[in-house]
Order: sequence, then structure tokens, then C-alpha cells
Amino acid sequence: MPFLSSADIAGALHGLSRVLRFDKEGFEYFDASARGLLKSFWLAVVVLPLYLIGVGLDLSVISDTQMVLDPVRYVIVKVIAYVIGWVAFPLAILTLSETLGFGSRVFHFLVPFNWLYFMVWNVLFPLKVVAHLGVLPTDFALFLTLITIVVALIYFAFLAREGLQVSWWSAVGVLVLSLTIDIFIETLQPLV
Repeated sequence: MPFLSSADIAGALHGLSRVLRFDKEGFEYFDASARGLLKSFWLAVVVLPLYLIGVGLDLSVISDTQMVLDPVRYVIVKVIAYVIGWVAFPLAILTLSETLGFGSRVFHFLVPFNWLYFMVWNVLFPLKVVAHLGVLPTDFALFLTLITIVVALIYFAFLAREGLQVSWWSAVGVLVLSLTIDIFIETLQPLV
């Protein structure tokens, strides 16, 4: 898998900053190719340590309230779900892209999608930590998390609309597919 270069990172971050202002020109700064998509999966590697810290926090809460038979198995299941979570939706969209008429536009959507996913992780993680540490009241942290998710969904819909150049209804359909896959992955993770 090709590595991200500093030019890739700079271009994508600039493009993301423009997309976050709902500027369609932002899409031009991403490497909207199969190679660019592969490079964008390095973001999952960057986020993995944060995810593992989050799993550790979850495990400490679960251990206090429920019996976890095997913490190692729990972490392994969570890491496998993490990897599947990063690749399942892009694979589904790539598989359906010709049928749905997306063609090569699919890369104009998926590459920024991964970068936005990366950014959302970096916003949600601190909220999780401050909630766990009791810096913020749990209800307030959950409220901020909900707001972050709603705002992220709006941006993801914008990415689908402009990246795939489809109607808003089709963009929402793509978003529903993404959410369905995420919920399915979460549902399949047993409490071990």
C-alpha cells in the first residue's frame, strides 16, 4: 500500500478545510484515484492508537460493571471490528459504483470520506476521554458527542452529494448505507 506523502497530507488537509466550509473546490485537492484511496487508509493506522486507548477506557468501565471473560479477546474483537469498519463501506461503494452509476466519481467521494472520518475520530476521542475522566458531566459529553455526530452526518451527506455528483436524496441513501454498515458491525461485536 503506498504511503502518504507530505504533499498528500497538505493537499488533503487544505481540501478538507475547504469542504468543511461547503466549498466544492475543496474536492480538487484530494488525490481522487484508486491510489489516493489506498493512501487514505493510512489514516486508520494513525487513528488506531487513539482507538486502542478508547477500547481500554471502555474495558475499564465494562470491567467495573460487568464481567468480561477475556480482556485480550475483547480487544482483538474490537480491533477486527475497527479494521472492518474502515474498509466495509468503501468496499461496498466500490462494488456498487458501476451499478449505481458513480463510475470514477466514487474516488472523489471516498478519499475525502476517509479524511473526514479521520477528522471526526479526532474530535470524538477527546470527548470520550474527558467524559471518562469526569472533566465534563457525562450527559453534557454525550450531548456534545451527539452534536458532533449530527454535524459529521451533514458533512458526509455533502461529500456524497458533491463527490458523487448525485441528488440530495441519493446522497442521503449513500449515508444510510454507511450508517447501516456501521450499525451492523457494532451489532456483531459480542460483549466478550
